[in-house]
Amino acid sequence: MEETVPVPTSKLQPFPVPDTIRKTVTEPDIAHARNRLRVANLERDIIGDALTKIYEAEAKGTINEPEKNQMIQPYKNDLKRVDAEIDTYKKTVDLYELETAKEDLFKRFQETFLDIQARIEKIRPSTNLPASAEAKPVEPKPAPAKTDSAAPPTGDDQSPKEKPAREKARNKAEEKIETIREEVLKAMERLEQIETEG
Repeated sequence: MEETVPVPTSKLQPFPVPDTIRKTVTEPDIAHARNRLRVANLERDIIGDALTKIYEAEAKGTINEPEKNQMIQPYKNDLKRVDAEIDTYKKTVDLYELETAKEDLFKRFQETFLDIQARIEKIRPSTNLPASAEAKPVEPKPAPAKTDSAAPPTGDDQSPKEKPAREKARNKAEEKIETIREEVLKAMERLEQIETEG
């Protein structure tokens, strides 16, 4: 009775995250930025209410214009400071959200890529097609030594017509991966452009 030899399977490992995908804003940074943004927005509302009351007091005749100008000056300085803080922390929050979106996009591409690769490896053993060039790298052959007699032909040589046929069959399964990769790269470029314009 013949024993069935199990076909070895390789576990697909996620490829490393490129440096361009890694977040520059850490979790403590975004927590601090969101807290400061919340407080700064509240402080801006308070300053706005104070300025409104000063202008209303002038309109009612409670204070004159020089008194109004003197009273509003500290609030105007505070308002400039708060607006600058809001702008800084809002950019930090926007950057974190864009980097998170880019990281999620990369992860979805990675999951799709690994799923397709797993299907390819599952189907390939049942076909008569050779393994991909990546699985069997071709090592450079040393130049043959010159001899008086011509070397006999070997069985490794392939006719020129066989190579295109095999390449075409192999590339069919990889075209979908290439299409997905190009779409993801285009989406990543759009996200990077948004970050630059922001």
